[in-house]
Amino acid sequence: MAAAADEPAATADSRRRGPRGPYAAGRESQRTIVDAARAVFAERGYRAGSLRDVGERAGVSAANVLHHFGSKEGLLVAVLEAREASSGKELLERFRQGEVVSALRDLVRANSLDRGLIRLYTTLGAEATDATHPAHDYFRTRYSDIRGYLTTAIEQARRHGTIPPGPDAWQMAASLLAVMDGLQTQWLLDETFDMTAAFDAHLMSIGARGDDAG
Repeated sequence: MAAAADEPAATADSRRRGPRGPYAAGRESQRTIVDAARAVFAERGYRAGSLRDVGERAGVSAANVLHHFGSKEGLLVAVLEAREASSGKELLERFRQGEVVSALRDLVRANSLDRGLIRLYTTLGAEATDATHPAHDYFRTRYSDIRGYLTTAIEQARRHGTIPPGPDAWQMAASLLAVMDGLQTQWLLDETFDMTAAFDAHLMSIGARGDDAG
């Protein structure tokens, strides 16, 4: 009788534990596929990179990729969202804290350590200028949002004296983004190009101070 009484409890415990294994494995498989897609899209572009290419790099079938993400467009969204989750929130929080100069410097420095990621964004950003590209709305919204956040951060930095008075803050935000994008392109074309030093030179040219706490 004791054994019979224990059996339902064991079965219930197994049911509680069971989903964790497949769920964890599924999440790990998704991360592997997203990493593979990031590499494929960076090397070949979104349109030229196929689900078969992604599957081969991830060690799964194209059907398995579709099982997890539903479509190639869904996979692209997952790749872009993974990037935002990894660094976007931290950057915005530093902007809110008035650390716009040091935050941008640290971002450029971090980007210089991840060539594959920068190649991906540069490739996708260029492709997405086509209104029919599935990432078109994403990049339009992303640039609009970042300009807005950066505009507010520049206004705050001017109040703190870390960025001197000058052109309209919105225009300055747009120009900073353009400088960062342009430096990234030069760096992708020439590995010896020091985009961190070049960005520091630009900050110096606009009178930005490196210490946001001042």
